[in-house]
Amino acid sequence: MGWLVGLPLGIFRLLLGFLALALRLAVPIALIVVLVMLYRRSKGVSAEQTGQEKPKEPEFKGPVYTVDYKEVDEDETH
Repeated sequence: MGWLVGLPLGIFRLLLGFLALALRLAVPIALIVVLVMLYRRSKGVSAEQTGQEKPKEPEFKGPVYTVDYKEVDEDETH
């Protein structure tokens, strides 16, 4: 009957060890990501700071089609 108690406790201890390892890795990585984001945000120059307005994106009411043009040498004529 000892393994009925010992096995679940051993599995629980193993899972707790994996959780502790994950936290040891995840917390420093998360801190580095947050610090990099804050640094980049502080160094970025926004449109309000430069006094310029952001260009307005064009609005299209219908579908937009693109065409691939074939490269033509200037030597070739009709």
